[in-house]
Amino acid sequence: MTMTQTEQTAPAALAEEADAGRLEWIDPLKDFHPDEESRVIVDPFNHRKKREDGEEDTTEPDPGLIASVEAVGVQQAPVLRPQTGENDGKLGIVMGQRRMKAARAAAERAVADGRKYRKVRVIIRDDLKGVDDEALAGSMVENVHRAAASAQDDLDAAQQLSLMVSAKRVPKARKAQLAAAIGRTTEELDAAPRVAKIAPEVIEELWEEGAEFDWVEQADYAEVEDVPNALWKLEQAKRKDADEGNTKRGAWRQAMQALKTEKAKAEHIAATTAELAKKMIPVIGWPHAWQYSTARPVTELESSIGRPLTEAGHNETCSGHAATFDPADGEVVWVCRDFKKQGHRLIGSAPDAEGDGETAQEADAEREAARAEARTVKTNNAAWRSVREVRQEFIVDMCQDKGEAPADVKDLVLTTILAGRYAYTHYVNADCGDRLSTYLKDANLKHTPADVVAKLVKRTGVKRYWWLLFAHIAGMYEVEHMTDEAWRGKKEEFGRRKPIERQTVEWLTFLKAHGYSLSDVEEETLATAQSQAEEKAKQDAQRKADRERWDREREEAKLKREAEAQQQAEEDAPAGQADDTEEPPHSDENPDADAADDGQEDDGPAAEGEAEPDEADEE
Repeated sequence: MTMTQTEQTAPAALAEEADAGRLEWIDPLKDFHPDEESRVIVDPFNHRKKREDGEEDTTEPDPGLIASVEAVGVQQAPVLRPQTGENDGKLGIVMGQRRMKAARAAAERAVADGRKYRKVRVIIRDDLKGVDDEALAGSMVENVHRAAASAQDDLDAAQQLSLMVSAKRVPKARKAQLAAAIGRTTEELDAAPRVAKIAPEVIEELWEEGAEFDWVEQADYAEVEDVPNALWKLEQAKRKDADEGNTKRGAWRQAMQALKTEKAKAEHIAATTAELAKKMIPVIGWPHAWQYSTARPVTELESSIGRPLTEAGHNETCSGHAATFDPADGEVVWVCRDFKKQGHRLIGSAPDAEGDGETAQEADAEREAARAEARTVKTNNAAWRSVREVRQEFIVDMCQDKGEAPADVKDLVLTTILAGRYAYTHYVNADCGDRLSTYLKDANLKHTPADVVAKLVKRTGVKRYWWLLFAHIAGMYEVEHMTDEAWRGKKEEFGRRKPIERQTVEWLTFLKAHGYSLSDVEEETLATAQSQAEEKAKQDAQRKADRERWDREREEAKLKREAEAQQQAEEDAPAGQADDTEEPPHSDENPDADAADDGQEDDGPAAEGEAEPDEADEE
């Protein structure tokens, strides 16, 4: 069958030509100013409008868009149309307001740095002049469909970049340029392979919830999305980083580590529950108030004849044998579901203790207090060990610094080395290469052989010498003063526990000053140490006041004794010596002396040149 020429060309007649407009180059500095009169203005019918005061302004470009424009310019041409009325002769932006603002911001930066900037290629739609409804519709279409496509567009872009980056080793400079061109960071570019593996529904969930996560954060969230309240906790962490100006994602890292720990605990509980089901051992919920439950841990029970119960023996002989999971660490706790019904009794209780209700309640309260303390210790121990990984990552980042070390780093290094305390010498004499290899990212330093250290020093620039020493000192603090129980003080002999070490507080405070975001258990440790220091200062002040009071009382007692002794001495003295004002007795053996004394008394004042008796004594 042969088609006629009309039939052959009929489909083409159905296609209509669209007005593509004309191209023009706009100078973003000379032709466009968002807040002042200029040749290019925002069209009055632009769908994306600047909000009133107090509302979010969605017209401002984000840093990623500005970075992209700086790197490669505006790739998608904005659409403008000629204006009418009072704006006659000007061009109004119908689509691409944020792109134009980003171009101006990039141009201003370039001028400030003495660089050239790019002009913006725009499309002028003369056919839209005075056609306000179509201009508004076009603006709405662009903005309405952008958010709907963003989730899938981001995922597609990540997949493409994942292939691009993994196919060949991209140089750092090229990677930075590539990242800036798409409005991303090099860290996000490195995370592209992880993002490429995220299920599309996860990305869509983030967009639907309005979570403004970058690629790194999206990939992190995908790891812990199953943990309850994960999204809310991560949003709170991101907000905290923003409020504190923490560019190293400190709070985010802490939140992620806590969520990973929760996820690992949940997976452990699930796996253990499956194993218990195979063994036909029931699992009960954790009783948060054991004294009101019929269940009790097997370790707290004994048989009717007073023998302590064991897990194996209880499992074989008791139908009430079951398991529960300690919420502190997710470990199994063996229990008897109804110990009284099974004929067990609490360890240390008398056979007839059931009738003594008050005594039994006191014993239950004591046991519950012991359980609560044990759970606190378990929880903090687990948190302290978990956060160690985040702290190590932060120390590694510090040790990779290429610049000169700040003064406080040098002070810490010199003070620690020159003081030569026991903790430092103990660390140096032990195998300290493990920490050095971790912090300096050099596996050859594992056992610090002299030749490897010599090569490390030789290839290290002079500016980085202090960072090598800092890695050494950081290892000492972590090994000696950040042990598992450092959060509550090391245990002394005879069951007594020391206060939290001063070096533990010193180290955490130092890291915090350098941008490390403390975890909850670390914050609590500093608060406890502060409370202990205040209590010690109060006790020292009290002891000082007591010593001063005792010294004052002793001195007063001494003076009182001396006064009493003096008074007693005066009372015990002979009557003739008691009154100093009486005339001394005359001696019969020397009557002349008596006469002389009598004559002296009658002579009156002493002759000139002679001293009075008192004056003579003074001389």
